[in-house]
Amino acid sequence: MVSRMARALPQRRVSPAEAVLDVLSQRIEDGTWKVGSCLPAERQMAHALGVSRVVVREAAKKLEQRGLVSIRQGIGVEVVNNPALPVQRVIERLLPEDRERLRQAAEARLLIEPELAAAAARRATPAKLARLRWVATRLATERDRAKAVEGDIAFHEAIAELAENKVLALMLRSVSELGRLSRHVTMERFGVARAHAQHGAIVEGIARGEEPARRAMRDHLEAALADLENRPPPPRG
Repeated sequence: MVSRMARALPQRRVSPAEAVLDVLSQRIEDGTWKVGSCLPAERQMAHALGVSRVVVREAAKKLEQRGLVSIRQGIGVEVVNNPALPVQRVIERLLPEDRERLRQAAEARLLIEPELAAAAARRATPAKLARLRWVATRLATERDRAKAVEGDIAFHEAIAELAENKVLALMLRSVSELGRLSRHVTMERFGVARAHAQHGAIVEGIARGEEPARRAMRDHLEAALADLENRPPPPRG
């Protein structure tokens, strides 16, 4: 481990912290260090890479800024590999009031996700649609609300993956995490069945083409926004 890390340091002219950052980022992105695990101790990494602990500390802070790790006092540097995390933190700082932050996040999803669904329809294949149906079906049998929320998020992320637009997918992930609380509230009030039915309509919309996909996603998100604002959803067009 020690020799491999040292050999991995880039040979181009960069600062020691940037060189260490490159190595640690690669270890996270290639799965050497799994999400939920902690990086080796600061002293161990400094020895392995032949740099000071100050350099390792600086690289760890840059990893956190990129959303790859979370520095937790008394625990260590935990791998999160969530590039959307820095954006989420900025939004939370700009919009500290929960209700307004959730409302704006829902509006942002309404602007982003119908077009992601349309892009997914353009790129859908029978195999990709089968996988999307499988992801949607998982929600139907879930009784644990926390797991149901994770299933709901996974469904929307699967559509973003099918759309093959990394920029829009990152934007979606940034606002979806902010909406985790509203999903809990909605599922507590209406249960899982309604979300599952709407997800099924979205999958079938994607199978039929761009406009049906766009319309099904818009209906789903407008209902979610209406729930958040405690008003009836608009009539379907």
